[in-house]
Amino acid sequence: MARRPARSRPDDNHLVDIRELAPGELRVAAAILANGMRDNPLHVEAFGIDPDRRHRRLRRFLGHLIAYVQSNGDVLGAYVQGELIGVLGMIKPGRCHPALMDRLRFAGIIATSNPPAGIFRIHRWLGAWARNDPARPHWHIGPLAVRPAYRRQGIGRRLMVRCRQRMDALSATAYLETDLGINVAFYESLGFVVTGHETVLGVPSWFMTRPPACRAPADR
Repeated sequence: MARRPARSRPDDNHLVDIRELAPGELRVAAAILANGMRDNPLHVEAFGIDPDRRHRRLRRFLGHLIAYVQSNGDVLGAYVQGELIGVLGMIKPGRCHPALMDRLRFAGIIATSNPPAGIFRIHRWLGAWARNDPARPHWHIGPLAVRPAYRRQGIGRRLMVRCRQRMDALSATAYLETDLGINVAFYESLGFVVTGHETVLGVPSWFMTRPPACRAPADR
C-alpha cells in the first residue's frame, strides 16, 4: 500500500493565512476549540473528569460561545492550504456581558448539557471571571486554540499578533483570562500584564490587560 504524503506544515512553507472566519466555518472552529481546550484545568473542574464526556459538553458550550463572539466582534482563523488550523475570538467593547436573551440561550445550553453539580460549577466559574472583567472599555480576547498537529509552531502567536495589530489600529485596550500558568508568559511577551488573580474551583486564574500601542518584543 502506498504511503500517504506527510501533512504540509507551516514551518515547511510558511504559507499561513490569517483572516476572518466565514459563518459557515463556525462548526469546525468549535471543534478546534473543544479539542484544544478540553484539558484546561478549569474545564476539567467545570465539565467533569471523563475526557470524552467533557469534550462533548465543551464543544456544545464553545459552539454557542464562538457564534456569539462572531455576532459581537470578530473571529480570526489561521489557515494552511485552505485548512482551518487555529481560531481566535475578539469581542467588541461593551459586548462582554450578553443581553438577557443571549444569557437565557447560554443558560439553556448549559442546563441541557450538564448535570446539576456541573451547572453549579460552570456558573461559579463564569461568575468569577465576569466579576474580574474591567469596567473601562476593552476588547475581550479569546477563546484561542490551534489544531494539535500545528501546535508549537507559532500559529497562536501569529493570531495574537494580528489581534495586537488590530487593537493598536483602533487605539483599543485588550483584556483576556487564562487558567494556564504557561500562557501567562506567552501573553506577557505580547505586551499583556497581569492585573488580577483569583482561584476559581480550586484552579488559579490570571486576568491580563494590554493597552494600545504597547511595545512588545519583535516577532520572529
